[in-house]
Amino acid sequence: MNEAHLYKKIKELAQSLGFVAAGAAEAGPVEEEFIRYKEAMESGCFAEMEYLKRNCHVRKDPRELLEGARSILVFLAPYGDCAMAPERDIEFRGGVVERYKVAQYALGEDYHKVIKEKLTVILNYMKSQIPTARGRVFTDTAPLLERFWGARAGLGFIGKNNFLISREAGIRNFIGIIVTDVEFAAESCSAYGKKFCGECRRCIDSCPAGALSPYRLDAAKCISYLTIEKKGSNIELNRSMAKERDGWIFGCDACMNACPWNSRNREGWNEFKPQRETIPAALLRRR
Repeated sequence: MNEAHLYKKIKELAQSLGFVAAGAAEAGPVEEEFIRYKEAMESGCFAEMEYLKRNCHVRKDPRELLEGARSILVFLAPYGDCAMAPERDIEFRGGVVERYKVAQYALGEDYHKVIKEKLTVILNYMKSQIPTARGRVFTDTAPLLERFWGARAGLGFIGKNNFLISREAGIRNFIGIIVTDVEFAAESCSAYGKKFCGECRRCIDSCPAGALSPYRLDAAKCISYLTIEKKGSNIELNRSMAKERDGWIFGCDACMNACPWNSRNREGWNEFKPQRETIPAALLRRR
């Protein structure tokens, strides 16, 4: 099977697995986007997230992840079709139940595991057709500029809120990636690099903490960072701070909720829908 036919079959398989979009880009060094990444890092935008400051040589050139890599395959997995995740009941120790806001992505199963399993199905199919093919699957698990590669593969554009936004499938999508040594023709992407937010600044104006500016996020102010990533953060501390954080106790979707591109969202996978009405605090601690 030649690469063009295989690529067509891969996209069909991805669709059957529930991905709403798939694309390919040539593996190679990232220049302009990496400069912006480095500027954000040097200006302190990453706060205490030291892992974002490591392995920059890999972020600049994903071929470091797989010797002989020639293609980056990118897939979008939808996780929510609504424009706003409602407040959720959270069960604390002693059976106390209180109502807070929780980021929508955290309401379902672990997206890392769910998506990697489906990407592995695709990679195994690829290897069945080309036995010498090699590849690695990633979803938010490697030093990759995933949103950049999504845009490069023709799946969307980077919005002022820094999310990858698909004009066909909206804003609420996880990104899955396969780095492979099989050479697939890169998608023709006439929209790459273009900005489709126009004069809209709803995401910026909606940020409760003032952490967002066009195409730049100051993590040290971001509620999502403060409730998940910041050292010392825990559910009890977040509970005590929830009022001044606009009710958010785990993550924050304010800028995403405000985005007009929510109108294009596709229905999320069943695995990403709330697993129960009352979310145990222990579950949030494990994330």
